[in-house]
Amino acid sequence: MTKIKSEDRLLESVIAGAQRVINGKDELNKINVFPVADGDTGSNLASLMQTIVDNLSNNKYSTNLLLDEVASAALIGARGNSGIIFAQYLNAVSDYYGVYETNLEILVVAFNKAVKNAYDSLIEPKEGTILSVMRRWADVLLITFKESSSFENALLEAKAEAWKALKETQFQMSILKKNKLVDSGAKGFYYFVSGFTDAYCGKSLGGQQEEIIPNKKEEDKTFIKEHFISEAPKNRYCSEFIIKESQKQENDLKELLRKWGDSLVIAGNKKQLKIHIHTNHPENILALLENWGTIIYQKVDDMQLQYEISQNRKSSIAIVTDSVADLSADFILENQIFVLPLNISVGEQNFLDKLTINPQIFEEKYNKNLKMTTSQPSIQSVDSLFSFLEGKYDHIIVISVSSQLSGTYQLIKQRIREKKVTENQVHLIDSKLNSVAQGLLVKQAVKIISEEKPIEAILNEIENIIDRVFIYVAVADLSPMINSGRIPKFLGEVAQKISMHPIISLDKRGNGKLIGGSFSQARSMDKILKKIVLLSKKGQIEELALTHVLSKEAALKLNEIIKEKTTKNSEILDSSAAIGISAGLGSLAVAGLLKEVQ
Repeated sequence: MTKIKSEDRLLESVIAGAQRVINGKDELNKINVFPVADGDTGSNLASLMQTIVDNLSNNKYSTNLLLDEVASAALIGARGNSGIIFAQYLNAVSDYYGVYETNLEILVVAFNKAVKNAYDSLIEPKEGTILSVMRRWADVLLITFKESSSFENALLEAKAEAWKALKETQFQMSILKKNKLVDSGAKGFYYFVSGFTDAYCGKSLGGQQEEIIPNKKEEDKTFIKEHFISEAPKNRYCSEFIIKESQKQENDLKELLRKWGDSLVIAGNKKQLKIHIHTNHPENILALLENWGTIIYQKVDDMQLQYEISQNRKSSIAIVTDSVADLSADFILENQIFVLPLNISVGEQNFLDKLTINPQIFEEKYNKNLKMTTSQPSIQSVDSLFSFLEGKYDHIIVISVSSQLSGTYQLIKQRIREKKVTENQVHLIDSKLNSVAQGLLVKQAVKIISEEKPIEAILNEIENIIDRVFIYVAVADLSPMINSGRIPKFLGEVAQKISMHPIISLDKRGNGKLIGGSFSQARSMDKILKKIVLLSKKGQIEELALTHVLSKEAALKLNEIIKEKTTKNSEILDSSAAIGISAGLGSLAVAGLLKEVQ
């Protein structure tokens, strides 16, 4: 068996591959047209790679430890479809390698076997994407290594084949062929293996390694991995942030942050600091920190919810949803609902939906015309939540945003399978809804669970309710939907020229659909009101709820009209930033639950 000669070479190669992806970020964004032309694949992959680089130190690594460190960082930094797939691949490489005797043959085999895990991370894997290049590279790497027993030769041959596979992606999907582009995620993977290969085969980073790899210190061990809460916390959220190249010294940061909470711990060095604080306002902590450096990691845990469960668990069945579901903070805490935050990207900064970004911060960023995108919850947040819930509940019901609108459902399904969570314990439901409509479904699930029915009956009732929930959205500005790729650019620009304000709903599968429009948002709302009034006259409405994107006065006025015409008083909620990005400022939505047909 061929032993690994220099494990430092592997470290340099990983760094070189990551750096090449980071350097190619802007190009990858420009060629990003699949699955949605939202131009963020480069940013997502760069985030993943930067997290890996920032997580590594100059210390000596065994190959096993290096792969573990890379895998751990990948879970933190993964964003977007390609990022999640890549992170899953790197974690599988680490898992396969760690099982066997450590040598180059096993490393090559691990690179090959892990491809299946990447494919398995998707419900419907498609060729012509990152997967195709990943598989070709790993297959040729294994075949060539078996023939030559030379890792260098195998890397060079595999790199050449990966390039060929990348060029072929432009002919494997119609959207890529139409635009005469290779797949952005696939090119990101090629950049990584290209940089890795060049470094391993002689093009070392040399002195550059010192510049991009921060040292780690023992202080990192002061950070708390889990919280065992025996008394009510003074502040609701345990928040952790990593800030790179801080312009403030530790003591200065402590003075700035002290007034915002307790249990403040800051550790690290000039290149990287970790901040741990218990606070009621994690969004204010992030707002302060982003003025003094680059935030590369954030985590927020709801300690108050954890405490309430430890003292008085309301049910043996847990409800989990994501932050797209519009629910009040009080309802979430009172009914012990677990919420997975989507990731919000604003320019170069990331936020956790409804935790480190609120409506006021969203409006401030929006008005600066910064590029905004959303991506599903991080792998780490999903895994951490399931780890926390394990053993505390007999059943876990997960109600996700429509799988047609987000990769969240797919990610959670993959993590359930990957972590081998018992199928009889975790029950994943595609709501086929979003926003305040998804919130109504969650509220109904709480009600059904309180009736203490068997789990099968509960799941059936929740599924049946989905078809009885509707939502109508009156959009104030088409630009966000055009920019996010949810409306084709040509059609959107035509609609803008004639000042068309669309009315959006969801079909039975959970896809967005255009159901009408007017030459003003006010007229669109009149049309929606007519639909609501007609349903009310037929006695079909059981419950209504309103949501808005920074348009509370309009929502209050609309509620008064609905109350007058239907006698139904609607709950009014702020939309999540995830909805605000796609619907735009000023958007209004009405969701309702229809009565069950007897």
